[in-house]
Amino acid sequence: MELINLLLYITLFILPLAICKFPFLKSKKRLPPSPPGALPIIGHLRLLFISTPLHRTLQAISTNSNQYAHYMLLKLGTRNLLVLSSPAAMEECFHKNDVALANRPRSIAADYNSYDYTAMGMANHGPLWRNLRRITATEIFSSSSLQASSSIRHDAVRCLLRDLYRSTTTTNKGTQKIDLKLKFFELTFNVMMSMFTGEPIGDGLCHSEEYKWFFELLRNAHVPSLFMAPGDYLPIFKYFDVFKVEKSLAAMSIKRDACFEEIIERCRKKYNEGKKSKSILDVFFSLQQADPEQYNDLIIKGMILTMFTAGTDTSAMALEWAMSLLLNHPEALKKALDELNNNIEPHRLLEDSDISNLPFIQSIVQETLRLYPPVPLLLPHEVTHECKIDQYDVPSGTIVVANVWAIHRDPKVWPEPDKFMPERFMQSIVQGESKDGFKFIPFGIGRRGCPGGGLATRIIALALASVLRSFEWEKIGDGPIDMSEGVQFLLPRAKPLEALYRPRSEMLNVMNQV
Repeated sequence: MELINLLLYITLFILPLAICKFPFLKSKKRLPPSPPGALPIIGHLRLLFISTPLHRTLQAISTNSNQYAHYMLLKLGTRNLLVLSSPAAMEECFHKNDVALANRPRSIAADYNSYDYTAMGMANHGPLWRNLRRITATEIFSSSSLQASSSIRHDAVRCLLRDLYRSTTTTNKGTQKIDLKLKFFELTFNVMMSMFTGEPIGDGLCHSEEYKWFFELLRNAHVPSLFMAPGDYLPIFKYFDVFKVEKSLAAMSIKRDACFEEIIERCRKKYNEGKKSKSILDVFFSLQQADPEQYNDLIIKGMILTMFTAGTDTSAMALEWAMSLLLNHPEALKKALDELNNNIEPHRLLEDSDISNLPFIQSIVQETLRLYPPVPLLLPHEVTHECKIDQYDVPSGTIVVANVWAIHRDPKVWPEPDKFMPERFMQSIVQGESKDGFKFIPFGIGRRGCPGGGLATRIIALALASVLRSFEWEKIGDGPIDMSEGVQFLLPRAKPLEALYRPRSEMLNVMNQV
């Protein structure tokens, strides 16, 4: 009986809906080119569920023909997906048509991960989004705010170095093996938690009883994306929840919400008792007192969600990829160490202010973000009204994603694009030039670009320089480190990076005092 109902549902609902939703079935307008192989009803939906990372699959299609070098329209069930694969396409969409593409599409994942679309990352372009963006720009990510939070980053890096050093002393071994994925995630978690709560890092907020549960929840959470739920494209899957996507998302959102409420109440109690700090939560408590309706707890939870999802995994992944690249390229590692030895006084730890004197370290960070952007397919945009993009007519409701991974590896844009060459960024960093426009976009671009790029690069550069200066690092085994990517929305390593390390002899006195 259920099978009969399913077939009836497809016949009576999906097929007519597909005909109505697919403008390319009835429109004579000039649409962006669409690759062959689309199947009836589902279109190219199978591409989202193959074992190859999606950004690689889309890049392979776009490079197979000049026809798809800039734009490629995929037919995904009842929705259209426009993939951008070139700097020219990025400029056309996010400079000339930025307003028309300023909204986010609704999806099953976003329904459970946006606090009713009030979280800044998923809120539609409008007064709420503009207000939240203004607050983050002035209170969190401005130059003065980043300078004020430098002590938090310094304390988090000291905590990382202390943990690494203690592991070598407690085991009485000169060389120790370490899982760097876990350690780098602890680092970014400590930074975000201290920025939000104003609490000192000490031996690590991730190890405190108050936050262990939240740390484990974040660490084990699968980051949802637009591309994970078949029901977003074929309503029948949402109706029956065949893959249990909604059930999983609902359970995760309940746990996360309980965590956020406990953090907010703990910090609000301190705030009301007069124990105020310059934390992000205190900023929102102050705003809430002035305007309780506009800055309700839902808005605060959405900000916590945005900051932690955007600021923990992504920076930790970039650090892990950077260390992997350096261990596979000993000549670059030596050059980085020479720069550190020549520019940093002996027997002291690095500080934020030192990074400006380390252009090669900064170049390593930029090259890592080029080769392994933490979000290889930027968060999706939605066309709010039919518009002209380049020579094409793009229907309202079309989802637009930028394949940053493909743009960063385009041989027409980057010489020897698959090669690790930090030197390619040296000149622009030394001369203080602006970034490379629409060809280097690890944090997105336009009005919906990530405002936390400056914070992320500061964390990555300081942590990377600090671990290189304080410890000697070696690969495990003789062969090169496997650089395979995981199949997720973000860009993790397929296997966590494990490496051997030991304290540098010239840094022993410093490490004993950390």
